[in-house]
Amino acid sequence: MGFPIPGDAIEQRLDLNQYLIKRSAATFLMRVDSSMATHDDVQSGDLLVVDRSLTGQPGTLVVAIQDGELMVTRLSTDRPVDLWGVVTSLIRQFS
Repeated sequence: MGFPIPGDAIEQRLDLNQYLIKRSAATFLMRVDSSMATHDDVQSGDLLVVDRSLTGQPGTLVVAIQDGELMVTRLSTDRPVDLWGVVTSLIRQFS
């Protein structure tokens, strides 16, 4: 008697494109640098999946344009932004 070996029960591979991207023509991957990471949930080096076809609701994590630069922020009703796209997923690599 022993423990099952992880992966023995896997019958199919996981395609991250299929899992993370709903509208491929409007979806982009964006690597965050320190100047963009203006929200506590996002760190420099994170990879964002951004859907430009979505509009978002207050509280939604988005990529916006401010002073000609891209930034990551949460939509707010009291602070209008020039919306570039809605963050649908965040991928973080641990070192």
